[in-house]
Amino acid sequence: MKFWKYGRIALALVVSLGMGLSFIACGTYTIGYLYVSANGIATTNPSQRLNQVAGYKIDHDFGYLTPITGSPFPANGDDPVQMALVPGGQLLAVLNKGSNSVSMYSIGGSGVLTFQGNYFTSGSNPVSIAISPSGQFLFTADQIAPDGSGRGDITVFSIDKNTGKLTLVTNQNTFNTQGQQETYFEVNYKPVQVVFGAGYIFTLDQGYAPGTTILPANGSTSAVVCGQNGVTCNPDVFPYQLDSPNGQLILTQNQPLQTGSAPGALSTMAVASSGAYLYLADTVANQILPFTVGSTGQLQTLVGGPVNNATGAVNPDAILANSNAKYLYVANFGQSSINQPNSTITAYTINAVNGQLQLVPGATSSSNGSFPAGSGPIWMVEDPSNQYLYTANYNDSTITGDIIDANTGQLTPLFKGPVTNAPLQPNYLVVSGRVF
Repeated sequence: MKFWKYGRIALALVVSLGMGLSFIACGTYTIGYLYVSANGIATTNPSQRLNQVAGYKIDHDFGYLTPITGSPFPANGDDPVQMALVPGGQLLAVLNKGSNSVSMYSIGGSGVLTFQGNYFTSGSNPVSIAISPSGQFLFTADQIAPDGSGRGDITVFSIDKNTGKLTLVTNQNTFNTQGQQETYFEVNYKPVQVVFGAGYIFTLDQGYAPGTTILPANGSTSAVVCGQNGVTCNPDVFPYQLDSPNGQLILTQNQPLQTGSAPGALSTMAVASSGAYLYLADTVANQILPFTVGSTGQLQTLVGGPVNNATGAVNPDAILANSNAKYLYVANFGQSSINQPNSTITAYTINAVNGQLQLVPGATSSSNGSFPAGSGPIWMVEDPSNQYLYTANYNDSTITGDIIDANTGQLTPLFKGPVTNAPLQPNYLVVSGRVF
């Protein structure tokens, strides 16, 4: 059968239009949502923090970011420093250091955030937040415990996954002088991060230098001074075992891991291979410290010991193990100048057998194993499809995006929209899959 001339033209137009629509639909398909917290100072009022959470849609085909309707959203607290997603992707928790609070949000079908409520931590200066893999419990690391000992603590909340309501979990094994259960679980000095691995929650304590005066102890008038009267404030990794049914944190038989790092040097940590390995960043030594996680939560240094950062890369302050645990990425903040040029991301391969690290070759910068980022990279996240790596850059207030080479681990800037403007001084990123 033959088509008439106009029929053929009409058919061609329909096919072309269909192809065009297919391309457009494919190019604008949202694979997930990226949220960034920011605590920048308002340019018009130096005494005011903006305290925002910005949201972006992630394009599936090209990875570029477009703002979510209504973004940025208020953090509903002072000095937001970290965030966490409840498994399922419908609830977002924002940790506010300045107001000692957690702000809970629901995530709508288009990624829009709706504020649900504020909840206060037991200790003060909360700096890190984590959620159990089951989504039942939320944990915050507070730098100052209520007892005035100078130590830090972990506040535990149970989560209502339908409403986002948080309920404080008290410590069933520790009581105050009135015989009441304490509202926190104590850790050591100056906690900066909490992470989960293999049923354990690990707290990274930066410690204080000898001679540092912290706080009066237990309400007494005598000060706590590190290095005096048997008080040691060394950096460590403090392990608790999680009792999943009730959210209790149980002390293990293992002592906190003493890393030997300088006080204040340990900046961040990450787990990989379902919690089999734990990696620490030491900003002073400019190294990554690798450990295995034993069946009882005990940490053992990997064979070969600390791993040097890439040549020219300094101040490692964020670590990300990608979803399949093949690669480890380290964000290097660089020099502390807001006018510094681009910083770097160091990339390592993770040995699947023993967890050892090796620099990824073929970098696009002059340093082997390191790739360019914005100025002052402070946190990284991988998208839900495991194609893209996004970095929050504190100094130049941007989010940079890279394509992850699944075969080599190398990073290549996004072909479209590799740099996105963010609210002033972005400090943390999380990614959620689409909510239907």
